[in-house]
Amino acid sequence: MLTFPLDISSQWHQNFTALDSSRSEWLLETGSLTAKLKQTFSEFNVKVLSETRIMLTESQAKIMGIEQQPALCREVILYGDSKPRVYAQSWIPLAPLAENSLFLSLGERPLGEFIFQHPDLVRENLMITDFTKHSPLQTLLTSLAIEASDVSARRSVFHLADLKLMVCEAFLPGAFD
Repeated sequence: MLTFPLDISSQWHQNFTALDSSRSEWLLETGSLTAKLKQTFSEFNVKVLSETRIMLTESQAKIMGIEQQPALCREVILYGDSKPRVYAQSWIPLAPLAENSLFLSLGERPLGEFIFQHPDLVRENLMITDFTKHSPLQTLLTSLAIEASDVSARRSVFHLADLKLMVCEAFLPGAFD
């Protein structure tokens, strides 16, 4: 049974030397992943799995360089050509947001499409990991009828004016095909 937010605890690191060319092309992409998926696949869409207001853990707050506070945890699947390609989990602190913020009403719109429109957007702390066949992420694969497999992922902190948000993107089996 799936319980959100999914636990994406792992040994995140910045050792990019062991990546093969197809994984590095996606994991080290500096631009919008949404734009790259739209260029790669003729059909692109987003399915929201969960949007939950929850307290940042001490570890999450430290990674983002902010105080521990309530945040919106948004979990989505990005589809390319009707196939699940990426599981994305975003943590957006609520304190800097107005109640009518677009961050709170994205619906089926991709977060990347929204944040990459801003010229002052800064990405930092790009880290990668591999989730093994025994990680909690595997329950998601089972629910999507995808055979258990190791999953490569990346995590970044984005700065947008006075807002810092954290995004994790896990590339599901077959995403690099």
